[in-house]
Amino acid sequence: MIEDLTNIPKLPAVFGPARQVAYVVEDIDVAMAQWHEAHGVGPFLVARNAVPLSNAYYRGQRAEKATVHLGFAYVGDMQLELIQLVGDTPSLYKEALDRGDRGVNHYAVCVEDFPVAYNWALDHGFSAVVDAGVDGLARMSYVEQVVSDRRLILEVIEWNALTRPYFTTIEKMVKSADSAKLVHEFNLADITPKFAAFTQMVKFFIKKLFGRVKQTRRPAATPVST
Repeated sequence: MIEDLTNIPKLPAVFGPARQVAYVVEDIDVAMAQWHEAHGVGPFLVARNAVPLSNAYYRGQRAEKATVHLGFAYVGDMQLELIQLVGDTPSLYKEALDRGDRGVNHYAVCVEDFPVAYNWALDHGFSAVVDAGVDGLARMSYVEQVVSDRRLILEVIEWNALTRPYFTTIEKMVKSADSAKLVHEFNLADITPKFAAFTQMVKFFIKKLFGRVKQTRRPAATPVST
């Protein structure tokens, strides 16, 4: 598994480098222990019963809120994310569990111009599995490309003051955590500074006032990928 964090497939240049490798797991505590025992990975930050996606669409339909446990660790500069779905809410995560996928679920990339990257993906063989967020404020989408028996899922994240803490702050927290303790609990909502959130909201309303918010396409409903 550790090779997955260094042997990353070449991604289209429009997305830039991968910042995260993510797995969907059945039991996050078992998975963290396995990563630590097999590869020495840890410590982990864990956010339990998180609902990370807001204003979300799943395959073109308004999404039910999916509750997850999230675990984060770092291997060098690469973020490792473990995701356990709580319950059986229809979602990207439920699809992975139903397929029996145990390898990499997706790679996260962060882009300065989300509409450009997102629309490029839709024009080049990717379909949107999940769309979340608000245009002009912060957007995220899981886009998927299936060629023959190969599946590539990218989590495309708009890189700004609201999203950077998911990487910069978490990395600092992981690397300063007591290494003698494998699991450190935290609240996902606490990692974004209030001033950064306020500043981003002000910028959003100014852009909206002057009609400068770039719009992205909302794709039509698509069937669950098997």
